[in-house]
Parts: sequence; structure tokens; C-alpha cells
Amino acid sequence: MTARAAPSEDDDAALARAHPLTLFGFDALVAGAARPRPGAVAFRDDHDGAAEEVSYADLYQRVGACLSRLRAFEFARGEKILICCQPGAQSFAALTAAVAAGLDPVLAPLPLPYSVTAIVNAAKALQVVGLLAPARFCGLEFDAPLLEIAADTPSIRLIGSLSGALDGAEDFTAAAFAASTPRTRLADEWSSDERAQIGALDEIGCINFASQGALLGAALDLVRATRAAGDAPILSLSAPSSLGALVAGPLAALLAGRPLHFLAPFTAAGFLATLDALGPTRLVAPASILPDLGRAGLLANGALVCVAAIGAGAAPPRPRIEANCLIVDIRVANGGVSLTTHAPAHGEPGEDA
Repeated sequence: MTARAAPSEDDDAALARAHPLTLFGFDALVAGAARPRPGAVAFRDDHDGAAEEVSYADLYQRVGACLSRLRAFEFARGEKILICCQPGAQSFAALTAAVAAGLDPVLAPLPLPYSVTAIVNAAKALQVVGLLAPARFCGLEFDAPLLEIAADTPSIRLIGSLSGALDGAEDFTAAAFAASTPRTRLADEWSSDERAQIGALDEIGCINFASQGALLGAALDLVRATRAAGDAPILSLSAPSSLGALVAGPLAALLAGRPLHFLAPFTAAGFLATLDALGPTRLVAPASILPDLGRAGLLANGALVCVAAIGAGAAPPRPRIEANCLIVDIRVANGGVSLTTHAPAHGEPGEDA
């Protein structure tokens, strides 16, 4: 397993000059977004056909309650916590609370059979002190793999369930946080504590680290690149378990002030029905499905106004796909996030951000 470092302090300083908002942490972003529009929808989670809307005020409440719960464990600043992310608001709330608590969160996919070994290796190598993950999600049960991860990682002192119940685990579900007290007030300004690093386990078992500033800067670049999409909602087919999906999904949505819709599990019928209900949409999806979207005509029929295509490593030459919408390739490497835009109709490489 390889861990890749985040940019240097000089890189952070240059980024702050270009994007002053990158001086703030994710918790300040949530607090700032909730102030002018507390009742507006921030996230809509569509899981197994059941939809839940999460307002900005709800998100603020969840993050504050989760932060209060994490601080009760008296973790040392800079210790690492592993978050196996389900698609939805709860994963982002847990991530933001971990950052606000002074921890360095590491994002990982759901502990499915093909990913458990990589997650165990990462947890042991990083000596994580906590594990947050769903015990059950969309009909899948993760009791056995979560207990396996915990058993193989002696440093773990906290297991928390983001959804469902697990014997011996703390309750970190949305229901537990909805009316949870006490709730810690979130910071709404920058401080030296905003230097937490965010890590993510990629498809080949490596861990990429980036600063909050680098991720917020990339999200701001994406919002700028897709400003022609106007008020179109954002639909994500990717859980915020990678740095690219985090940038294109929750961070970009909060910065743009647009609702973020999560759809899980993916079915073609459910996807098409969601697009019909939303109207012209900004899509966040793995780069690997671009050819399928092209064959289905979704890149040319007006259903999608732009696609944020999430990939790992350097972007390979993209096959020519007839697209009438903007496509933005998002890649993470060496602690940085790169955006490459492909203009509508031509599919030629555009501006690198």
C-alpha cells in the first residue's frame, strides 16, 4: 500500500491567494451555507426507492451532533479515522465532524468482498483509531466485514454505525443525530486547526491525501467551469468515498447552493426516472460509464447539462463521444486535484484547472 502526501505549505499559500475561501474548513462551509437558507434542501438521499431530504439546518445539526460525539472519545489531534462511505448526506456529515474534531479522516468504499482486504491493509498501515461505516445499507449487511476490519486493527477504539445497528457499535445514524444533544457549535471562521488532511483509498489500494484547501479550491474551479449549468440540480452516482467524488458532489453542491441528489442502488430504470423527474441535470459519475451514457444518447439529448467524470490517476485520452454537454474529467494524483474540460459537441480537451 502506498500513501501519497498532500501539497506543501507553499502550495497551500498559493492556493489561498487564488481562492480565499480555501482558508476555511468544511465545518465553516456547512455553517456558512446554513445561515442564509436553513430550510432549503442541501441533500436528497434516494435509497431503495425511499427518499429523504436533508436541509442545510439538518446538515448543520448532524455535523454538530457527530462532532460532540467524537469529542467525547478524547482522540488526539491528527489521529486518523476511517470512514467507509455510503452514498448520502450521513457520510459527508461524519467526514465534516471528523475534520472539525481535529482528526485526519480517510475515506474508503463500502466493505464489499472485493474491497475488504484493501480496507484492512489501509486501517492497519495508518493505525486508525476509529471506524465509521454503515452496518446495513440498501439491503446489504456489513456486520462481518466491519468486525473483521476491527479485529485486524488493534489501534481502533471506536466503531460507529452510520446506518443500521451493529452489536457493540456506537450509534452514528441520522436518527441518532436528528435530536441529539448536546450539539457542538460549528466554527464559521478560519483557524490554524483547519490544516487537517483528507485521505482516500483508491481503486488500486493506494491512499491519496489532500488538504481541505486543495479540495475546496478544486470544487470552486468546478463550480466556475460549470457555471453555464445555472440552477440545474446535481445528481451523484458516486459515494463521497474518493477525493474526486467529494469535490464534485458535496463540496461543489454546497458552494454552488444547489441540491445534491444521491441515488442508490443504481438501476437503469431508476436512473432514467430520476433524470425525468429532475429535468436538465449535472451528473457526477465514474468516468468509466461515459461510453454507456453516450450509447444511451444521454450526452446529446439535453437530459444532462454537464458531467463530472471521476477517475483515478492521470486522465487517459478520452474516446471521441458525441456530447452536447460539458464534460469535466476529475483526477487526483500527488495530493492535487486536476480538472480537464471537454467542450460540448466536439469532445476536444479544454482548459486544465
